[in-house]
Amino acid sequence: MNYDSHELILHDVRCFQGEQYGHCKPITLLVGENSTGKTTFLSCYSALHRLFAERRKLDQQLDFNEEPFSMGSFRNIASSNHKSNEPVDKFKIGLAVSSKEQIGVPPCRLTATFSEQGSQPVLSSLHFQFDEHSFFEMRQSDTDSIIMAIPGFQEQVDVQLSDWIFLLTFLITSGVKEKSLATDDFLTALRPFSDYLDNLFNEYDSPTRDNEHGNRFGDWFPNLGNLIPVAPLRSKPKRTYDPIGEFRSPEGGHIPMLLMRLARTDQRSWNSLQSRLVEFGNESGLFSDIDVNFHDNQMSDPFQLEVNVRSGSPTNIIDVGYGVSQSLPILVDVLASEGVISQRSGKSYTFLLQQPEVHLHPRAQAELASLFVESYTKCSNRFLIETHSDYFIDRFRIAVRKGLLEADSVSVLYFEPNANGVTIRNMSLDENGNLMDVPDGYRISLRWKPTHCSGSMIE
Repeated sequence: MNYDSHELILHDVRCFQGEQYGHCKPITLLVGENSTGKTTFLSCYSALHRLFAERRKLDQQLDFNEEPFSMGSFRNIASSNHKSNEPVDKFKIGLAVSSKEQIGVPPCRLTATFSEQGSQPVLSSLHFQFDEHSFFEMRQSDTDSIIMAIPGFQEQVDVQLSDWIFLLTFLITSGVKEKSLATDDFLTALRPFSDYLDNLFNEYDSPTRDNEHGNRFGDWFPNLGNLIPVAPLRSKPKRTYDPIGEFRSPEGGHIPMLLMRLARTDQRSWNSLQSRLVEFGNESGLFSDIDVNFHDNQMSDPFQLEVNVRSGSPTNIIDVGYGVSQSLPILVDVLASEGVISQRSGKSYTFLLQQPEVHLHPRAQAELASLFVESYTKCSNRFLIETHSDYFIDRFRIAVRKGLLEADSVSVLYFEPNANGVTIRNMSLDENGNLMDVPDGYRISLRWKPTHCSGSMIE
């Protein structure tokens, strides 16, 4: 099975001195002590998603402070050289992408370098390393143009680095060859790079691959999915909600509005979503029912969210434990991504979750992990999860042991503090759910000793 795994590369980013990498699989768990860079890892993944997955024109300034992440200015992001205590003048983030068998494209390390401009990080180069000797690079020149380079050759081209999407697409499709090069100096300058990349791709073309190269650009990049980041602290519940715009936020402020709209206008989707929520509520012990209580018949009228705890009578969501309101945004977003709400079906999503177990008791933590397992196996949703919960981690291990989840679909990254910052330790699971390649610091950090699945884990 192709899990579309890839590595996130961090170089001189905050506490990560030098180059560090984390192996990302469909379910990736980030564990470790506080202030060891787990949120930084998620923030850089989010930034790279906007750079590579969305494939849009950039204004050369990638926002590292897009909610729910806040990494600060360039000097807040770029780490210092611990030996000389000198600040570095650049930092790098990137992805290492393995070749996909069914597509036949070259494996590649895509690295984006950022330098300082007006206290903010600005994209200064993009480097594509295919193997030890094969590469393609675009870097900002001293003027308003870029320098393109391949082994043994480079050329200054009158294009801005923010146009890299257009330029790269043009180079790896038939765009250059279809144009007359006799009188066009710009196309003449591009021809060596187009030929180089064309030959490189041809080496990896499979016999069954369509000879048309129009989709090469999309094939080159990992399947990062549609990104949904979730903040570590979700919106506080309200006794009464006034209908406002349904604008998605990492804190989940849009969830009450979404539930109200479905209950008002899309009964089929509401019934489906409500049924799945109640199913989880019963399995986790959080609640036995959830509903929307309307004050009147107009969409603009105030409304309330009510839950039944166990078999009790309906209670306003503000009068029950925080576990319900803190988990509800995650539950609704994940279930909605599975097609429970018809408009969102047919897509895969990548969830960046910070401490989803907040305010949940152990049974609910474990059931939430099971929900993620089901979401991946049924809908190919991916999860990068920052967690401090042993119960959460153990549920994924149990899923592997029971055959509900394949071991190769799970990665555990331990963020180990040391004298020079933090080192990312990549761990994996065997077919019995046992953690492999466990560093000694992990046992000390979690006060955890056994490396084999045991009956003590919540099943």
